[in-house]
Amino acid sequence: MLNKVLSTHQKIYFLIEENIKMENASMFYEEFTKSNDYLGKNVFLDFSKVSFVDSSGIGTLIRCADYLKYRSAKLVLVNINKSLYAVFRLAGLNQIFDIIQKEDLKNFLDNEELKKIQSNR
Repeated sequence: MLNKVLSTHQKIYFLIEENIKMENASMFYEEFTKSNDYLGKNVFLDFSKVSFVDSSGIGTLIRCADYLKYRSAKLVLVNINKSLYAVFRLAGLNQIFDIIQKEDLKNFLDNEELKKIQSNR
């Protein structure tokens, strides 16, 4: 469900492999919280392969953000499609999450890190 494609002293980048919904939301959270490597890092979740997130999935993402908050880490959502972004914005979730598009990654990652991520998509 989560594929870790990059891990450095300051960043972790996950590619989400499927939609986040009631049937797999708890598994997503379990996979996400397996790592205790988050302290002070930016944690990126790439939504390139995600077309749908239900209310359970949204709740899980909020739990993930809270989990990171207590570890002085930050959750950044990447490559959310237009319809999901509209739902997130209407629900006010853009106030909870940092949401960026792939072209904005250059502000967070260096060229080598970008190449590594692109090779794993």
